[in-house]
Amino acid sequence: MNNAVIKIPFSRQFTAPAVGFILACARELKAEEGKIDLIKRAAEFIISLLVEKNSPGDAENKLSIDVSEADGKMAVKFFNRGIPIFLSAVSDRESDRAFISEFYEAARGMDNILVDNLGRHGQKITIETALGGASAAGPGPDARQREEIHVKDEDIEIRPLKAGSEEHKLSRLFHSVYGYNYINEFVYYPGQLGEMIKQGRLVSIVAALPNGRLVGHVGLVKWGESPPVYEAALGLVDPLVKSKGLFGKIFRKTMEHAKETPMQYCFFDFVTNHDFSQKLISKYGIRDMALFVGCQTKATQARLEKLGIGRNPADMDRYTILLSIIPGVERPFGKNIKLPASLGESLEFLLKPLNLAWLPEPRFSTLPGGGKYESKCSPLQGAVSYDLTSPGRAALEEILAGWRELLRNGYQYASVDIPIGNPGLGNAHNILAASGFFIAGLVPYRYSDKLAFRFQAVAPARIALDKIKVASENSRKLLELIKADYQRNCLI
Repeated sequence: MNNAVIKIPFSRQFTAPAVGFILACARELKAEEGKIDLIKRAAEFIISLLVEKNSPGDAENKLSIDVSEADGKMAVKFFNRGIPIFLSAVSDRESDRAFISEFYEAARGMDNILVDNLGRHGQKITIETALGGASAAGPGPDARQREEIHVKDEDIEIRPLKAGSEEHKLSRLFHSVYGYNYINEFVYYPGQLGEMIKQGRLVSIVAALPNGRLVGHVGLVKWGESPPVYEAALGLVDPLVKSKGLFGKIFRKTMEHAKETPMQYCFFDFVTNHDFSQKLISKYGIRDMALFVGCQTKATQARLEKLGIGRNPADMDRYTILLSIIPGVERPFGKNIKLPASLGESLEFLLKPLNLAWLPEPRFSTLPGGGKYESKCSPLQGAVSYDLTSPGRAALEEILAGWRELLRNGYQYASVDIPIGNPGLGNAHNILAASGFFIAGLVPYRYSDKLAFRFQAVAPARIALDKIKVASENSRKLLELIKADYQRNCLI
């Protein structure tokens, strides 16, 4: 069973049949009896809640319930297009807080709870639970039967994508590898891809078979204009193509384009459940910057088995990203930056490859009282990012309060970027560390020639620090530093 869907009117008489449908799916997926009881309790509460809020409901408006399985987990998604219910909203009303508490108590025992606002499409409430050892519930999306593609290497053409006629082929390539789970949704919109190429925001290098079918891709995505900053991204190869080293050939062609393109730097992010791409790209002069521990759910990543480069770690729920750059100029971030001594001394090994020196932040440098920040939530990743645009104690306290609220609503990762050059970075570090945040490293601030320091926090989840794979000496040093800071700060 890949997924099963049922739609019911907002009426109490349909609650029991809907719960029965969910439990029948759970048994079909071979869920353990103890799990079935937990699923039953959560499903009854959510359906009863939605029916109560919408009763008597509009006859044409129905509650849609989708049950699916992936990676040994069962997910139940409730799509509500009736009266909006904002479980993630921060509220001062006693009744709202009591209700939110009841909701999470009912869903206790689930591995994950997500509440997404879908705008005009209403809300989606998702509960997820591991099925247990016997659950391998039949073929999932990765078991699609497709024939292997045998082709001579010389018959594969590495070239720019033909704008205006091949964007739809690129979308199909992403679907063939990732389904609809790729992290950047624009790859599924051929029109958006074409517009990005037309505007110079995407350089798209593809591998094409003699019949025109696309079987590989690497892109250069432009993120900054002044100075020009690019990301090498959107890299993939159809795993059924039996052509050794195809990705390396596409990447080499992409780097030839990058070398001819004026830019401040080109940045990369690597998923660290494997080190294949890190080793491949290391010869181009990569500089490591930061590690984002557990920042992505594995649901948005192609399995290593499917890509033909090993097996995914079974005990890892969330993946870690390594951020690196290739400079396009001698000093992509200037000559020096100011850091607290504790951070400067620890991370000097990252600064030297950037031709960047650090100066100690004055001891009397304190964090101002006010401050401003911006936040961005990614429900798909269960992650939130904060940009402390104007560092201040009050803004930092608001960030911490918001993160605690999101933790209660099922979010699992948070990052805080603090632009370097503002006073009180040492103070901010101490405040964040006291709330379970630990260092990630240095990040380009808003795709500019300025740097920010990133701190991060992760909810209790299987992030398997010992299974993170990094290839370079500096990335290994950074990983050990982060492990120590994680153990010191977040195990509270």
